[in-house]
Amino acid sequence: MAIIEMREVREGEVPPDGGTAVQDDPDRPVFHGNGQDDYVCCTCGNVLATSMQPVQMTKKVRIRCGRCSTVNVSVVDGYVAPSGGPKRQE
Repeated sequence: MAIIEMREVREGEVPPDGGTAVQDDPDRPVFHGNGQDDYVCCTCGNVLATSMQPVQMTKKVRIRCGRCSTVNVSVVDGYVAPSGGPKRQE
């Protein structure tokens, strides 16, 4: 299991179809997945998401930390989705 530090959202980096999850309780992660990675706030180290897979944590997913109010985004700049998934029909 890896602990991955998220990063702060940059100015103008908000995708039009993305959303920001708000962590109401700083002692409870916003998301629980079925992977091996835990994601923590880049400012205070608070746990924001547990047991996540890289494909679940994209740039469209942002989380506002309940402890320090920093808006975090996953560090997925180099992630490439596995091939063989559903193909888009034209």
